[in-house]
Amino acid sequence: MRTKLIPQSRLPAKLLQGLAAGIVGAFVAVAFFLPGWLDHWEARTWDWRVNLLARPSPHTEKIRLIFLDQASLDWAAYENHLSWPWPREVYGPIIQFCKRAGARSLAFDVLFTEPSRYGVWDDNALADEIAEFPVAAAIFLSRSEGARKNWPEFLRDPHLQVMGLERWAGWEDHAAFSRATFPVDELASASTLLANVNLRPDPDNVYRRISFLGVFDGRVVPSLGLASYLASDPNVPLEIHPGVLSIGGKEIPVNDRGQAILNFRGPSGTHLAYSAASIIQSELRLRSGESPVIEDLEDFRDAYVLFGFSAPGLFDLRPTPLSGVYPGVEIFATMLDNILSGDFIRPVSAPPAV
Repeated sequence: MRTKLIPQSRLPAKLLQGLAAGIVGAFVAVAFFLPGWLDHWEARTWDWRVNLLARPSPHTEKIRLIFLDQASLDWAAYENHLSWPWPREVYGPIIQFCKRAGARSLAFDVLFTEPSRYGVWDDNALADEIAEFPVAAAIFLSRSEGARKNWPEFLRDPHLQVMGLERWAGWEDHAAFSRATFPVDELASASTLLANVNLRPDPDNVYRRISFLGVFDGRVVPSLGLASYLASDPNVPLEIHPGVLSIGGKEIPVNDRGQAILNFRGPSGTHLAYSAASIIQSELRLRSGESPVIEDLEDFRDAYVLFGFSAPGLFDLRPTPLSGVYPGVEIFATMLDNILSGDFIRPVSAPPAV
């Protein structure tokens, strides 16, 4: 074999060419990295992978959704002459149905922030129903919006035991919320848990991550998906370590802002959903000894139930990797599904420096 030798005089030129290529490559990489172009590309490819790989889990069947959809609004308007917002007592049969069917808990992704226009008796009627069942009611924590700056004196403190909380509240960009919007007093007092429904999207306004806990006036408030889980078993131990939140022994990877990457199960409707009208009609018919609209009540036995809006006019449709119009309550249902399965997406760690 003959080996061709590079003349010694040409070695500096080769080195200069290699150095120049390296500098140009580094410049191009930095030029794409600093404006966030690579992040945008990664987000788009991530969404494509989510659509390709999303699959139900063994726990998907243990979650049920009740939608206040357009058909329910139409039924209430045409059949019962009820305009929006509905009287609070209308939600009573939904709670009673969940109780009758043996559901574990019911989480409302609804902000009942104003007294009922039908009078305080209407709020009291719903509060009486809430007090008889494990219910998580929505509050909205914020750093700029909300009338309250302190925890209401009449309201008992949350009884969540969170070990290592100081490691969470002290993280940058996860400081305690300074403002909050609460439900009316009657409903807040009757609820098993209050749950934060403030969702934060990624910089491109797509919802891919979820926060678990918020801190307001020294009190810990779970996100709605976690609250749905805890409402039926409030003694589940919670513990925070750097980069990990442990829920009942299940370790969930979180970033430095206390967020986990959601493992989406599929398009809207993957978690079995029912219209609010069908639930209300079923309960009323069962009381009268008639056949319900929903024939198989076993669908709800031992299930976690979440109630939310899907009607376009109620403005709770959000962009996710799966769709540009995805009901917000389904994001919380995905969170709950991931908690039950213990399979939030785990980011790949960067290789150690050499």
